Amino acid sequence: MLVGRKKLRVLGLKTGLNTGIVLICLFVFARQGYAQQQFATLPDATLTEQVPPYILHQSFPRDMEEGRPEQLFFDAMARNLFEDAGLSFVEQPQQPWKRAYQETIYGPRHVIYPTTRTEDREDKLKWVGPISRTFWNLYSRKNSVWAGRSLAEIFKSARIGVAMGSAREHYLRKRGAQNVVAFARDEQLFAMLNADRVDVLAMGVPSIDFLTHSSEQPEIDIGRLTSYRVCYLYFALSKDSPDTDITDLQNSLEQFYRDGRFLAMRRKFDLNADPESNFIKAITNPENRNVGCKDID
Repeated sequence: MLVGRKKLRVLGLKTGLNTGIVLICLFVFARQGYAQQQFATLPDATLTEQVPPYILHQSFPRDMEEGRPEQLFFDAMARNLFEDAGLSFVEQPQQPWKRAYQETIYGPRHVIYPTTRTEDREDKLKWVGPISRTFWNLYSRKNSVWAGRSLAEIFKSARIGVAMGSAREHYLRKRGAQNVVAFARDEQLFAMLNADRVDVLAMGVPSIDFLTHSSEQPEIDIGRLTSYRVCYLYFALSKDSPDTDITDLQNSLEQFYRDGRFLAMRRKFDLNADPESNFIKAITNPENRNVGCKDID
């Protein structure tokens, strides 16, 4: 009788185990079916790789007192063009130019502006523009010994201050300037001239005009020595940027010129918006779409 009870207990245990296994299996299968059903109803976007946004390196500095209206204009223009082209973006606060340039070169999906389109940069980046034009000038104190000197003399003997990592720095060294002194930002150049650490400044017209009227800069009687190059400026994108995005952005820019928003935005920031000026004609002329820099004899 005792043996019979043991057999019944063992039989009951096996039966219970079998029932438990069956229930676990049914639960697992049910969960798998539910998961497959839920996954099948997810939006298509979750099943494909998300395209990361572009990173726009802002032109306007973090310290608003150092900023120029033209820099605000470029930032606003960048936002408008990317929105018009249907391309997502985030904005990166201004960094030293050399760092922002390196991040864009090595990417992915970085954008710096306004960027000089030079031969050495041509194949490292992709281009949308032009969005501005600048004459490369040399400046010094009006009463300096460099007034009236030839470009060859200045390149041979003067200490020339320039923004570090800029196209101007690269060009001056390539042209054989003997004493190029580079600083992180244009804003530092006036102080260096005032401290007699440089003799001559290599800057663009917008920067020099702004700094000569800035209460934050030392009062120096600045004069232009000579112009040595004219360059067109662009939005520069990392090399990995799809060609379709470049086309969409360029088309957005062309429409921006045609419908009057370009001039309206420049007026908003109190910039030259005269359609008859040589500057505006040069920027909006389709023949200048792929022009980089030209030397001035």
